[in-house]
Amino acid sequence: MKLLTVAGELSGDTHGGALLAALHQRLPNLEVTGIGGPAMLEAGLRPLHPLAALQVHGLLEVISHLPRLYRILWDVERRLDENRPDALLLIDYPGFNLKLAQAAKRRSIPVYYYSSPQIWAWRGRRIHTIAKAVELMIVLFPFEQAIYRSAGVEAHFLGHPLVGVRAGPDAVARLKQQVAAPEGVPIVALMPGSRPSELRRHMKVLLEAMKLCERQGFRGRYVIPVAPSLALEEVQKEVEASGLPAQALEDAFLPLLGAADFAVTASGTATLQTALAGIPFVVIYRMSPLTYFLAKRMAYLTHISIVNILAKKEVAPELLQHDFTPETVRDAFLALASDPQRVAAMKAELRAVAGQLGQPGAYGRAADLLAERLRGLA
Repeated sequence: MKLLTVAGELSGDTHGGALLAALHQRLPNLEVTGIGGPAMLEAGLRPLHPLAALQVHGLLEVISHLPRLYRILWDVERRLDENRPDALLLIDYPGFNLKLAQAAKRRSIPVYYYSSPQIWAWRGRRIHTIAKAVELMIVLFPFEQAIYRSAGVEAHFLGHPLVGVRAGPDAVARLKQQVAAPEGVPIVALMPGSRPSELRRHMKVLLEAMKLCERQGFRGRYVIPVAPSLALEEVQKEVEASGLPAQALEDAFLPLLGAADFAVTASGTATLQTALAGIPFVVIYRMSPLTYFLAKRMAYLTHISIVNILAKKEVAPELLQHDFTPETVRDAFLALASDPQRVAAMKAELRAVAGQLGQPGAYGRAADLLAERLRGLA
């Protein structure tokens, strides 16, 4: 049996790697080709194009890359004819993947989709394309299931895959030893994002904000978990130039979530992971001015963080674009960190959000459903 699958970003590659590994346990003879990154390659993907060829960020930034993206799309469409798969598994990345879904639909190839396009946040009309082209949608948030089913799409919420993902106690203990925070001194996670563009826009402001907190009497141990997509040396240079006594550490993200008392994190998956860890935090984000201008006019939501969207209110303060300055971060952070009652209230809200996301084992449940559908095609 042959499966073609496409993930266009590192987050999708993480999903894809886990799904393919679980699928191979259930369907040992499954042949998988497509586009993915290290996790999917390790799980047995035979690549048609490298993941890096699809990675583009920002509404405006994508325009200059359209010729290359369309060449890849047309090549994958050609392979639907030349080496026809039994099914197509798409993972997020809707701008590219929904076009590929339509191409597969025209060829009567079943389309399964994991990690829904965020039609509830912007570009809601995509649901009509999805209803026509996608046979099965596996969503990551409970409210998405109802949205898709109301449009006639078979959709299943099987739990969020981040539930239960945490570092072991030994890894957390090693990080605490490395940080060496004195008794009563909180560990503060500073998470500027995993992309170089996010590092450029966020890092200096975060470091300056924490220096302002220190000047007002706050004392903490500051840790920056450096994503694999970033250069450790670049982050360390930023830290040294700032004068803030912070540590930039590789392979530290999950252990830090087990050790931190507070966090300031760029909007994205990290906010959900921070919430699941029960860490009080402040959300920040800045993008290019034109991208922000377009996003403001295309988005439907009042909040950017999925944690606040799930809570249907601002649980974690959001400091975006021009509101993201050293002074605003200082004020929001100190208002939280200096108020034990507010900390306790936020932790209770984060537990409520986590309670919406199901039990551990989401990838296994998704693989069970996908394997059932694939067996039905034989």
